[in-house]
Amino acid sequence: MSEAEKLDQRIQLVASKEFGQKVDAWRREQDDLPSRSEAIRRLVYLGLVHDEEHPMRLITAIIRPFKYESVREALSDLGVTGITATQVTGFGRQRGQTEMYRGAEYEVKEIPKVKVEVAVPSSLLESALQVISQAAETGKIGDGKIFVTSLSGAVRIRTGERDEKALI
Repeated sequence: MSEAEKLDQRIQLVASKEFGQKVDAWRREQDDLPSRSEAIRRLVYLGLVHDEEHPMRLITAIIRPFKYESVREALSDLGVTGITATQVTGFGRQRGQTEMYRGAEYEVKEIPKVKVEVAVPSSLLESALQVISQAAETGKIGDGKIFVTSLSGAVRIRTGERDEKALI
């Protein structure tokens, strides 16, 4: 690093012991064993680069079937233009449920759910997570889960538009 590239700006960072331990573990894995401050600088840079390279997120929500309409409406009100919904079955902590049919009790191992997939720009991520959580919640076990993954690209087949333009 040349003298012109060096910065003298200091930033105070207050962090937990656990954070410091994670930084130290990461820096020990590096070939040149950077100082703790250099390791934090590199990790911040990697995070910024990741956001630049992955400006979109894929939200996958597993919800109760009767909550789908409210989730769809909430996302539409937020400005999300595309939603994919699939009927799925599965189980979480519940490990199934017991039901009655014509007086006979039987156990259902997989419970019907709806999987909702939505691709959003990173700027809409927190808002989308919030509206999905609020619209899908009943307060009982089995409300579901939300998963977020990075998207490196998207293409609108009809026009060839790419990335965030393809989501609008």
